[in-house]
Amino acid sequence: MHKRKQLSKLSTLLLVIFLLIPNFAFAETSDTTAETKAVAPITESTKISQGVHYEYTNTTINNDPQAFSQLVVDLNDPFTTVDVSYPTPLNKLATTTSQANAYTALGQQVAGAINGSFFWSSDQGYLPMYLIAYRDRLMNAGIIASGRDQYVNQPIAFGIDSTGKGKIDSYNLSLSFNHNGQEYPITSTDKHRSNDNLILYTPLYPKPTTETNALGIELVLEGVTGGTELNFGETVTGKVTQIRERNNPTASTIPKDGFVLSAHGEAMQLIKDIGIGETISITADIDDKWKGASFMLTSGPELVKDGKVNLGIDPNSDRATERAPRTAIAIDKTGTKVFMVTVDGRQSGYSRGQSLKEFAEYLVSIGAHQALNLDGGGSTTMAVRKPGDFNVSLFNKPSDGRERSVSTALFAVSNAPVGTPTTVGAHLSKPGVYLKGTKGSVLVDYVMDNYYNPVTFDKAAVKIASPQGLIAVNGLEFTAQKAGAGAITAEFSGATANIPFEVVDSIHTVQPSSPSFEVRKDGQTTLTVKAFDAKNREVIFDPTLVKWSAPASIGTITASGVFTAASKEGTGSVTATLGGKTISIPVTITGDYSSVDKMEFLNNWTSTTTNGKATLSMNSDKEPAFEGVGSLKLTYDFTGTTGTSAAYIEAKTPVSLSGTPVKISARVYGDAGDTWLRGRIQDAQGKEYTVDFTPENGLKWLGWNYVTATIPAGATGNLTLKQIYIAQPTDSLKTKGSIRIDDLKAVFANNYKEALFKDTGLTFRAEGEITSLVNDGVIAGFADGNFGPYEELTRQQAAILLARALKLPLDNVTDPGFEDMAPTMTFYKEVAAVANYGIINGKEKGKKFDPNGKLTRAEMAAILQRGFKLQLSEKDYFTDSNGSFAKDAINSLAFNNITQGIGGGKYGPAQNISRADFSVFLHRTMAIK
Repeated sequence: MHKRKQLSKLSTLLLVIFLLIPNFAFAETSDTTAETKAVAPITESTKISQGVHYEYTNTTINNDPQAFSQLVVDLNDPFTTVDVSYPTPLNKLATTTSQANAYTALGQQVAGAINGSFFWSSDQGYLPMYLIAYRDRLMNAGIIASGRDQYVNQPIAFGIDSTGKGKIDSYNLSLSFNHNGQEYPITSTDKHRSNDNLILYTPLYPKPTTETNALGIELVLEGVTGGTELNFGETVTGKVTQIRERNNPTASTIPKDGFVLSAHGEAMQLIKDIGIGETISITADIDDKWKGASFMLTSGPELVKDGKVNLGIDPNSDRATERAPRTAIAIDKTGTKVFMVTVDGRQSGYSRGQSLKEFAEYLVSIGAHQALNLDGGGSTTMAVRKPGDFNVSLFNKPSDGRERSVSTALFAVSNAPVGTPTTVGAHLSKPGVYLKGTKGSVLVDYVMDNYYNPVTFDKAAVKIASPQGLIAVNGLEFTAQKAGAGAITAEFSGATANIPFEVVDSIHTVQPSSPSFEVRKDGQTTLTVKAFDAKNREVIFDPTLVKWSAPASIGTITASGVFTAASKEGTGSVTATLGGKTISIPVTITGDYSSVDKMEFLNNWTSTTTNGKATLSMNSDKEPAFEGVGSLKLTYDFTGTTGTSAAYIEAKTPVSLSGTPVKISARVYGDAGDTWLRGRIQDAQGKEYTVDFTPENGLKWLGWNYVTATIPAGATGNLTLKQIYIAQPTDSLKTKGSIRIDDLKAVFANNYKEALFKDTGLTFRAEGEITSLVNDGVIAGFADGNFGPYEELTRQQAAILLARALKLPLDNVTDPGFEDMAPTMTFYKEVAAVANYGIINGKEKGKKFDPNGKLTRAEMAAILQRGFKLQLSEKDYFTDSNGSFAKDAINSLAFNNITQGIGGGKYGPAQNISRADFSVFLHRTMAIK
């Protein structure tokens, strides 16, 4: 977490009921232990080294999802300790994982790591903020902030003391200079000088000069006896060789064999009378209880003391109450057990994060006797060495979507020697039950010794076998040769892995990978099937065991399942036979399009992101697909980022477009997020092209829409689709939400088009008007892909449509006082806005709005004329409008060619208006506007 000079401070499920309209004095100490109401925790525990365990818990506490990661370090183990990484130079930032992996060496392996303490932001040079001591040497004196709302307002550090135990305790740093027998205090080391400071600049400072302004005095000391290391309890002495007087704009150069004393304000009185050639001594010291400590790292606030929650910060301050990602270091009562703990945050549905009090309560619940807060927020990092790996990997989910570079890190370290191989990690290349006669292989993941050190091994030296004789072996490959249940063993140098294994000699059922498929005439696709045993377990089998056949009227199919369609459109079935079981798979030969992916499965898709966060999942039961059962759901969050943000649906294996289509089409369920929907394709020569499904900021609709992207003329040969993505280059327009993708097709005819909704059609009389309103974000269909064109429009629905079409501001609306429209109701703001603008009036003398009342054709005329200020006409156009309150508005619609009536010279003012008819009238009106 970067700190500035002043250190800083339900998911709403939108139920589309009808129209699917878019846009839319401190109590410091607790005398009791934690009150954590946890629900159904999911806990994983892995031993990383002889003295280090990694634990992961995903649980719900006080109705909030929380994801905790922790390393439990046993300092009683003779080969286990904790160490710190400090920046060299002091302004160097690096990720926790890179710091840990740079530290790792033979006999010094990082088993796990967390981020360390706070550091300044760029305007303060990314320097560490607080004390760092290493092997009794002061590396950075740091500061202690003033104010109980600050994280570090007390001098408290974590370290490994002289007995090898973990320690969290206060300290008293003594840093001073001596001149002519008089001792004077030094404010700090190697930091930007501020008011009334006396700063000691050492060769550790990352810049060649002090970088100070002219408003101070500086003494340059050179020829320091004993070197420039500030070891606790020792004194070093140097002579003044240069003096920078006040108002001299040139900052002093820091000598490699000395220091610079830099004073400002009142501190100038301490050095103003010292001259060139005079001797000055520098002393750094620490309390006896910290002498001999392996290291010290200051952070804060204190979270737990003597086994109880004890916040060393104002518990009501913004820093304390914010629910955010957190990192802490803790110890048990004996100091022989160290806890390195993180909780992720700011990620809806995964982990919210915790306040400092909540985090402290959790730490008490896992056995913390003392605990200290570390840097959190986007800096929170948990890194763990996977079994068999030499280096650590990122294990938590940082809130920035990536691992942040930080100043310091804490390591759980194994110093164990090289041992003898004891553990082999191995798995089947294709896990599952095997059909007799099927080939397979064993993949060896790692070998570890008795100290959990990774062991380098030659795969050729690994031997596999089955004690039950289930397989015939060829190196690490095998053939299932006998039905039965047992295991496959993988042995290396006396260490053995046991992999459960079962072989069956018959198939119970066979199913196609897709219940049906479409392929363009003369096009190709590869078909596959799945097999299951009598227990409904999927069976692994050799694809060559499947016997395929297809009638010549629809095409041909090879022994490996490659189907080539006939040269004319038609339908039929392909048959597949496996283990005596035969199935038929319906096939449709199309002319103008080829199905690319019906999005029924997630298998070939994953998500990536730039400047944001994104996850990919299948639709839920409450989110109907447009076609079939499944659709891909991309959830994204671009908020709080700068630069172009993008969330990608990435094909693990590029998807064939069956030749060179002219367009790609898809059904897209939009979130009205004003993002840019795009795709990435690759041609036969390997050249990539970006295609647009919408213009920039063009995803304005909520609900299902039919979109296409034109293939560039230069893309030739067999094209493949690599990704579909949304982007937002404008920071002020960034938002978060989700879209869904379904029914992806390659289109081969420029004039090919599909109906926007299932219950309309390309020849439907209002198809053009409805499509235009959908694309403009004014109206949408239902979640199941229907529009309901003949459903009658309600007054509330009309209000929403008018508010969207006229782009009425919804902030700071005035309550119109309708008894049946409470401010908490869905779409209240839209109703209030149109009422505020005098577009729709209330009923019963303005007491009620009647949101569910049907809108008549007369009321429609009135609100369109008022809302769009249509020109009036004195001519009477219809025989049945006389006496209607909306007579003038009805005539205005006719005068402006928005309506021709219902025939026979009549308008039908009392008739209710349908969704389709209102769409037509609204579209015509907007065209005039």
